[in-house]
Amino acid sequence: MPLITTRSSASARGYGVFLAAASTAFESIATYTGNSSSSVITFSSIPQTFKHLQLRMIFRGTNPSGSNGGSIMTFNGSSSNYTFHQLNGSGTAANSSGYVTGTYAGVYVGAMPADGVTANSYGVAIYDIHDYASSSKNKTVRGFTGLDYNTDGFVRQVSSVWLDTSAINSIVITQLSGWNFKTGSIVGLYGIKG
Repeated sequence: MPLITTRSSASARGYGVFLAAASTAFESIATYTGNSSSSVITFSSIPQTFKHLQLRMIFRGTNPSGSNGGSIMTFNGSSSNYTFHQLNGSGTAANSSGYVTGTYAGVYVGAMPADGVTANSYGVAIYDIHDYASSSKNKTVRGFTGLDYNTDGFVRQVSSVWLDTSAINSIVITQLSGWNFKTGSIVGLYGIKG
């Protein structure tokens, strides 16, 4: 079947098949929009009807200095039993780090450019949370994040495990340094059918 590029070129049958496949893979659950007055994003009462979850983020902090601000994600109010490792790369260097003992306080979620750096610079991230509704599996998370400003940027790949078999019904993202999510920041939570 040829790739459908426009409505006018699609047959009734082909167009219906195309829309069904595209519209059922992801479903928006909730969206947070930054207002420069909160350092915490909360998604609660997450429906248990999907196979996986995905977070899509574009964010910037209110911190006035040139430092980036990191965030941490926790599940069901738990601040223990997380492990993670990350691979980092910039234009000139690469490094890695991790916590493998289950003592880390959450999943590291990207870096946010400070308000004091180049105007309109935002960090981006996509995180997948696998089998979040399972009551028999530890929860695996993988993510990709990055930012670029003043020709000084980086990319980071993160993998993490929450060593808990509880189904995830809430997600909280907190700015580690207490800075707020700048107006224009958007974090969307999506359900993946599987």
